[in-house]
Amino acid sequence: MVWYLWAILGVFAIVFEIASPSFFALFIGLGFFGSSFLAYFTENSLILQILVALLGMFVGAVVFKRQRVANAPASKIGQSDEFIGTKGKVLNEILPDAQGRVKLQAPVLGSSEWNAQSATDATIAIGTNIEIVSIHGHFLIVKPISN
Repeated sequence: MVWYLWAILGVFAIVFEIASPSFFALFIGLGFFGSSFLAYFTENSLILQILVALLGMFVGAVVFKRQRVANAPASKIGQSDEFIGTKGKVLNEILPDAQGRVKLQAPVLGSSEWNAQSATDATIAIGTNIEIVSIHGHFLIVKPISN
């Protein structure tokens, strides 16, 4: 295939990439440009040009995947798990089979007072210091902690 056909395919792939929200067409375009480069400087077979295009696509995808995994955030900011470990005090007694009410030192998901359930089978008295174990929708699972 002549070199400019590979380049035209590469341009179409890059334009498609700009119009789409993913990154897959970018690597197709880079593979096509690699084949265009090879076809321009050498008179190789179509099979070799196709192999270079496929190799360029594969290498681009692997490098992008590796870079994307390395840049993934390790924090839980913005998730409910971010608040596990937040401390507070019991306002209404928490019974093993009933929810009570707690006031937290810092607001969690916009509120500093929450309904809470005990993580243990013990009653948690008013004024006891607690810590969030998990968040279940509209209530917290808490455990008592020592002062």
